[in-house]
Amino acid sequence: MSRPDRRTIQVVSHGPSCLDGVMAAATIKRFYLEERVITMLAANGDSDRIIQGLRAKGGDDEIWITDLSWTSAKTAEHLTNLVSNGARLYWIDHHRTAVSRADAPEFDVPFTGRLLSEEFSAARLTFNYLNDLAGERGEQARLPEFEKFFPFVAIADDHDRWIHQVPESANWALAVQTLGGTDSYREITRLSEPVMSRRLRLAYEQGKKAMDKSLDLAHATMVERPLGNGLRIRTACCMGYSSEVAAKLYEGQSQTVIALFDLRSLGVSLRRSTDCAVDLSVLAQRYGGGGHAAAAGFAIADAKRAPAERLAEILGDRLERDS
Repeated sequence: MSRPDRRTIQVVSHGPSCLDGVMAAATIKRFYLEERVITMLAANGDSDRIIQGLRAKGGDDEIWITDLSWTSAKTAEHLTNLVSNGARLYWIDHHRTAVSRADAPEFDVPFTGRLLSEEFSAARLTFNYLNDLAGERGEQARLPEFEKFFPFVAIADDHDRWIHQVPESANWALAVQTLGGTDSYREITRLSEPVMSRRLRLAYEQGKKAMDKSLDLAHATMVERPLGNGLRIRTACCMGYSSEVAAKLYEGQSQTVIALFDLRSLGVSLRRSTDCAVDLSVLAQRYGGGGHAAAAGFAIADAKRAPAERLAEILGDRLERDS
């Protein structure tokens, strides 16, 4: 029987299919096992809308925003009102664009707690923060059970920072992308050890096939352009799995930036070859996006229309000649 005095813990984390965002949310769920945890996964371009839709009764209710930032001053105003009404508000992010913009007006909010750092993934930052928070609150009794979740956190940290020393961390990311963030979150929060459930394993197997198709699409649509500053840019379309596809496109390349238009998310993903020093987070920020130095993304209307506009040119020219 559920406790009538349970707190409500609202979580907004990066999604819809980001392993790190999903794992950060699952970390909070594991910490607050006895409470009512409501989780929403938001894409970067949808963060303002979802955060502005949050409501809180106050009291002991908490709001956690992880692996995600926002751009609107209205969001700051809304969050400030929630805190004024008694909610506790926490923000944890590791994206360079969030860290560098920490003092921006849209983040002028009376957070109960805030941790912005590029040192670890959002999942690991969240785990570390909650571990410390338990000590500050005198809730050490939570820790023995909570600390059992660290191997899951290590999977997300390993993949998100491209360390890849934890076996199968890339497989977990592929499974989450294929199954989807919400269903993956539910599966992960039910697991007692970091071994994929049958459903996650099936998603991984399906993901491998889908990733191969996305890579074929990228190769078929790829355009390469040398730039005057010694850089090269490779652009292409993909159908999801942008990180994995980009890794194949910059493999063996030097001073190369990869820009993928994802036909599934309608966003642009940026990656770079290992020897390239371009800060992609700065480039993405110019288009309203963000991310890390080596991996970033954004969404703009011009990119969404580009395939249709090009098709209109090709077919329009033919129709005019043939009529």
